[in-house]
Amino acid sequence: MTKPAQIETLSSELSGQYREAAEEYAQLALTNDGAEQAAYQLKAAQMYWQSGQVEQSQQSLEQIKLSLLHPSRRYEAAILGANIALFNSDGERALKALSNVQEKDLAAQNLKSVLKLQADAYTLTGNWLEKANTHLKLEKILTDADALKNNREALWQALMQMTPQALDLFNPGYPPAEDSGWFALAYNIKAYQDNPEVLAVALEDWKRSYPNHPADPALYQKTLASGTHIPKDINNIAVLLPHSGPFVEAAKIIKDAIIAAQYVSGSTAQLHFYDIETDAISGQNNVLTQYDAAVAEGASVVIGPLQKSSVETLATHPDLSVPVLALNRTDDEQTYKNLYQFGLAPEDEAVAVATYAKQLGYKRSIVLAPSNDWGQRITSAFTTQWRKEGGSTLIVSNYNEAENDFRDTLIPLMGLNESEQRYKSLQGTLGRSLDFEPRRREGVDFLFLVARPLKARQLVPQLKYHRSGQLPLLATSHVYSGQADPQQNIDLNDLVISDIPWVFEELASEDPVYQSLKNQSPENFTSAIRLYALGVDAYKLIPQLNTLSRDPTSSMEGATGSLSINALGHVTRKMRWGKFEQGELKLIK
Repeated sequence: MTKPAQIETLSSELSGQYREAAEEYAQLALTNDGAEQAAYQLKAAQMYWQSGQVEQSQQSLEQIKLSLLHPSRRYEAAILGANIALFNSDGERALKALSNVQEKDLAAQNLKSVLKLQADAYTLTGNWLEKANTHLKLEKILTDADALKNNREALWQALMQMTPQALDLFNPGYPPAEDSGWFALAYNIKAYQDNPEVLAVALEDWKRSYPNHPADPALYQKTLASGTHIPKDINNIAVLLPHSGPFVEAAKIIKDAIIAAQYVSGSTAQLHFYDIETDAISGQNNVLTQYDAAVAEGASVVIGPLQKSSVETLATHPDLSVPVLALNRTDDEQTYKNLYQFGLAPEDEAVAVATYAKQLGYKRSIVLAPSNDWGQRITSAFTTQWRKEGGSTLIVSNYNEAENDFRDTLIPLMGLNESEQRYKSLQGTLGRSLDFEPRRREGVDFLFLVARPLKARQLVPQLKYHRSGQLPLLATSHVYSGQADPQQNIDLNDLVISDIPWVFEELASEDPVYQSLKNQSPENFTSAIRLYALGVDAYKLIPQLNTLSRDPTSSMEGATGSLSINALGHVTRKMRWGKFEQGELKLIK
């Protein structure tokens, strides 16, 4: 085998001055050719990467003619290319970079590096089968106890993302093969987790088929211990909703939605409604009494209550023997046995905007929100998640919802006052007038808008007037009433929002419950569509609770989004994204 081209190692690299080393290696590449030039280009790319200059590193890497590199350096180029791609959240490109590596020719340590990068790339692409297979390869070469433990946890999480059908179809072997045992164990958990009795028998069979298997019982015992145990055949569903007070209109909409969902499902289960009363003066409610009454009368599961204070009271119950799907959330971060909390929390949507912005490659944001508690809650949720995503918020500006002209807020937000100050300073220096067009703030990737429909329709045109230009505008669903009105909503043009699937006619039109409710209440259906969707999903979640409450990776496609249950027992929602064009909200596919 030929030796790699001999190139000098620069003192700037040895002393940790990577930026200087990168420039010097780049110059050396210009003064050499052939294998030496390719080797220096690789060194420049590596030094750019070390100094944090990712874009320059990628540019240098792309200049290299890989065929001129020695195999050992092709490996280095592949590793660097994969790291850059993963930094940019591009799993496909990372896998393409690694495809140039021949695994059979690698030393154990280098093979570990390649497999770990492949596993990360498969996570980004959502290819859970290949991710699992990659962790199985790592299992055979890892020797460190902690590394093995971490690898098995990652393997298990990948397997838990797969369907029972896929786990059975792609099982790589037969008992008692270790690889086969992982797939078989995951199949049992996924296929029978909503039927504890059958699962217990299946696990005993698995232990006999795969003796001495390395799977740690702790991996799956937590899944088995948690979650609900709702019987397969439900005869009695209790619904706790107020019949009077400030929440009565919302309660009526949710009640109608639950009844419609049950009718369309053809279920023979009985719905029993219990009135939740709250004293206007003391704030005391009867939710504990009504829950106990529902249990005594044979309820298998409880939907509700709706008010946050009632959910907080129910959370204090010493023994929630029957599972509850509450329609609101407590403010704490505690887990309560048999209490699952489902609602349309605005904070969830703010978190979704931050996650979406990260996926789009954005890094710097500005925020415009109302100066009230509601605006502060959403802003706080967004900025907290945005920091976790690695983003930065340059400025948060607040507006008064009582006003209609927001120029005093928008001019400094967009940095137009600074632009004008620079103009005046330059004019004073030159002593003559100049052509001047104010420029908005630079270095911003998007603006996060927190607003309700009326204010959103005022703010978006005013932002454009104040030079927002092509700056992307992202918002939560609160900017949109849900009613299609192109003439009124044309002021929202170019605004991108997250919203429930039912807001998009093309996603909802084939849902028989959607059609039933729309025909039943045509005059107020669209204005209350999100509450109708909440009630429908609350009913549809019941038969899925056993599975979802044990497996955070499982999901159900619902009217309010793709639904999962996290470790806190909160129902989380992944919604859809749309953009206003000619006054109409168009689904982003």
